[in-house]
Amino acid sequence: MFRFKFIVVIYFISSIAINAQNTYLPINNFTNLYTDRLDITGDSKIIITSLKPYLRNDIYNSILSDNKTYKKLYKYIANDNFELSKNDSSNSNVVNNFKSFKKQFYLHKSAFYAVNKKDFVFILNPVLGFGGGYDYKSKNSTFQNSRGLEIRGNIDNKIGFYSFITENQYRFPNFFNSIIDSSGAIPGNGYHKPFGNGAYDFFQARGYITFSATKHILMQFGHDKNFIGNGYRSLILSDFSNQYLFLKVNTRYKLFNYQNLYTQLTDYNFISGSGSSDFSKYFVNHYLGLAFPCNLNIGFFESVIYNRSDSLSKGNFEINYLNPVIFYRAIEHNLNSKDNVMVGADWKWNFKKRFSFYGQIVFDEFIKNEMVKHTRSWVNKFGVQTGIKYFNAFGLNNFDLQAEYNLIRPYMYTHFKRSQNFINYNQPLAHPLGANFKEMIFIAKYYPNYKMLIEIGLINAIKGLDSSSKSKHFGGNILADYKNRSKDTGLKIGDGVKTNYSIFFINASYMIFHNIWFDAKILLRKVESSLKVFENNSMLFQFGFRMNLSQTDINF
Repeated sequence: MFRFKFIVVIYFISSIAINAQNTYLPINNFTNLYTDRLDITGDSKIIITSLKPYLRNDIYNSILSDNKTYKKLYKYIANDNFELSKNDSSNSNVVNNFKSFKKQFYLHKSAFYAVNKKDFVFILNPVLGFGGGYDYKSKNSTFQNSRGLEIRGNIDNKIGFYSFITENQYRFPNFFNSIIDSSGAIPGNGYHKPFGNGAYDFFQARGYITFSATKHILMQFGHDKNFIGNGYRSLILSDFSNQYLFLKVNTRYKLFNYQNLYTQLTDYNFISGSGSSDFSKYFVNHYLGLAFPCNLNIGFFESVIYNRSDSLSKGNFEINYLNPVIFYRAIEHNLNSKDNVMVGADWKWNFKKRFSFYGQIVFDEFIKNEMVKHTRSWVNKFGVQTGIKYFNAFGLNNFDLQAEYNLIRPYMYTHFKRSQNFINYNQPLAHPLGANFKEMIFIAKYYPNYKMLIEIGLINAIKGLDSSSKSKHFGGNILADYKNRSKDTGLKIGDGVKTNYSIFFINASYMIFHNIWFDAKILLRKVESSLKVFENNSMLFQFGFRMNLSQTDINF
């Protein structure tokens, strides 16, 4: 761990920040919903949309280029990113007395307090989230109570900074509690403790700095999440797991984008009823994205996850993986190591200014002869995603449709060393269902105006589960290693305890003031399994209020 942080410091010292720095928009911010629409019309300044989160500056400039079509949205984004405007005339000053200080509140719609000077920007906002609900199947109530702060800014237009901190109490629906009980972790979060009757108390903290090495190389260091892909899910890297420490080097030049991601993860070895232990492990990803003139994006990636245990079992960073332009299999061979390497590609093609066809293909292990012989061998571990988005569907403005199919073979993301599985804090780094499943997703979104969003979704998945933790492993549980597998050949998706998940949801959100939302949600979740113990149904109704906060995703 010390070596990893030392390397980051060297990177930072050797970087010469020469460009104006800004921060990233949170992955689940509602503004991101409009980036797809800007992309399909050719107005987006984001060349490779697979790499998320997006820079605020990119989104701001995208809207700026077509502010007539998105006039009201433009005003919202201009207010939300006022520090990027050259015409902002309300440059706040640091004041020395309380009477003057009171007049500094909400000089901008999007900032509780702001200092906006040429060489220093500081923006402070409260974060609040309150809500409740009732599950008519389990006869249990749910609630949310979140309070915190969000800070962002930059220094000398060279170093950007961001921090998001909340203290939370939640009571989740029963099916969500089952996931927590089996993994020891709240999806998307880390350490937690009991609170009251069946509720949880947990702390969430994200923060980072950004700086430039050259005009075309942007760096980010801190704790946050990343997402690679254009779909509702990602098979490469999603934001489903807990935040983690990382260094990101993003090289962008015209139609070329090359990203290097070096992360430190937590191997959270949880055994129900027996406590847990935490060790460090590391995940490194290279992604090369290319944009072609025919509205086609193609990306290629390689990832490796590894653990180097020392005498204290804390793990060390493998300095050889710092090489940003080499295939990881070559490094593996030279080190005589057996780390967990994954490779693959993704794509996106926009056509007719209404459709976007996207997908991913990922390989964990693959033997050509086994595939040709149709043996359905366990070593052929791969996943496929394909999807399509239809904007202004059937000629209805602001009505969008999306269909997506995901398939993951058994034992994908797993390794003979459990610590080298593609998990972080006992949560999948990619798809929430892990492996050994196929899934179909349909989503309809309607935006009556930029303040309101109505979303209707249907998700159906078939997955093979293990009957118990001591039984043979059928390849769906990526928290286990693959040594105790059920068989070597003849494997098909759904092997084990075949379980069908059906989820129907309706979300409605309305922004009453800038970044202050009222939400209502209906969730119907039905699980049918050959073992009744896995059947955990839900009929959930929720409502809530949030300020500068994204919604919690429970659609899995």
